[in-house]
Amino acid sequence: MIILAKTKNKHSMIVFISQKKNKKLLPLVENRPAALFQVAGKTITEWFYEIGKNHGVEKVILLADKDDRKLLYDALGDYQEVSAPINEIGPFTLIDFDPVKGLTKELLDMLHKGSLTKNSIWLDGNVIFSSTFLKEFLGKAEGTGKIALVENEDEKKNCLGIGCFDENFLDACALEAKCVDDIYNKVSSQTRSLTHTLVFNKEKMEFWQINYLWNLLDANQVLINYIEERKNGTIEEGATIIGTVSIGEGTRIRAGSYLEGPLVIGKNCNIGPNCYLRKGVSLGNEVRIGNGCELKNTIVFDGTRIAHLSYVGDSIIGIDCNFGAGTITGNLRLDDKTVKTKVDGKVTSTGRRKIGVIMGDKVKTAIDVFFMPGVIVGNNSAIGTGVIVSRNIGSNLFVHITQETSSQKWIVEPRKKKKG
Repeated sequence: MIILAKTKNKHSMIVFISQKKNKKLLPLVENRPAALFQVAGKTITEWFYEIGKNHGVEKVILLADKDDRKLLYDALGDYQEVSAPINEIGPFTLIDFDPVKGLTKELLDMLHKGSLTKNSIWLDGNVIFSSTFLKEFLGKAEGTGKIALVENEDEKKNCLGIGCFDENFLDACALEAKCVDDIYNKVSSQTRSLTHTLVFNKEKMEFWQINYLWNLLDANQVLINYIEERKNGTIEEGATIIGTVSIGEGTRIRAGSYLEGPLVIGKNCNIGPNCYLRKGVSLGNEVRIGNGCELKNTIVFDGTRIAHLSYVGDSIIGIDCNFGAGTITGNLRLDDKTVKTKVDGKVTSTGRRKIGVIMGDKVKTAIDVFFMPGVIVGNNSAIGTGVIVSRNIGSNLFVHITQETSSQKWIVEPRKKKKG
């Protein structure tokens, strides 16, 4: 059994990384937990620590099964320290967790011995928030011993994936919990005193529960304003940069590129020449954006190549995708109405006026492929030349146009020269 060193934080932070797969988050959740989705240049898990450390959090405890632990080791490699214990990745501590069984007595005992502070922050892996929100939430939590964010004042049956609980409540109320809502409901039902709540206000609070993939775009638009300016790569003469832009190590910005922040570019990327990156662009590591491309308010995961003459707006693109020349994402309906899409078999409003394509991992497009607003493309699929994608495409499919051709004799008469 792993014994965790007692921390000195004002608040310990515990995250349910491994949870039941939410079909509404396909195709991206097929290859990673929601906590490893990318937003504004970081994974959600990294945001937990980067925001939490400003509020007394020194360690983040990640409850993950075997498969997700492997993904966490890869994703959080930059935090790795020399000679660290096998379950430690810098400020992150990985704990074996079975999302079917939930929290066991042994696991709770382990947390009590080494991790839990007097009051601990519990999170679901599919939520994300700003430092402004966490400050307000912890301010409301002060002295209560038990508080959660709920959706409305009238129905306080369900919390939205964040709670702060006194350690004395956890033995009785956290056993078999698979998410924060399980703990909240037991605390509310088994204790006599009132469980305090903070009511979610969508218009005012910088908090997002990622129930649909387009919620990542909502979070990205706000959190990208919190990035710090960095220019660690090579910027060629003739490139233009305005606003706050974060450029990772090993990245090259070629001449003629126009970068309009706030935006984030990861490590070892190759940008330009002559491309236009607009506000809200978040690029992962080893991304290629080539000649004549324009991107706007778009999240691009690691290793994707959008090489030339393409437009990508208000979209989410998975890892290792490859766009052929002239790939265009439509992001606005002709009638200017809210975009709808089909999720888990149901037509669903995105609540957004502008949204492009949501694309899984390792998708390829040929030249001149067009995406209508709000379409979703599964993992490992390919789309042939000239296809107009107006409906969702599943995973592992090749979608193409069957073309009929005909031929006949073609005789070109020699041109007569004009006299004079």
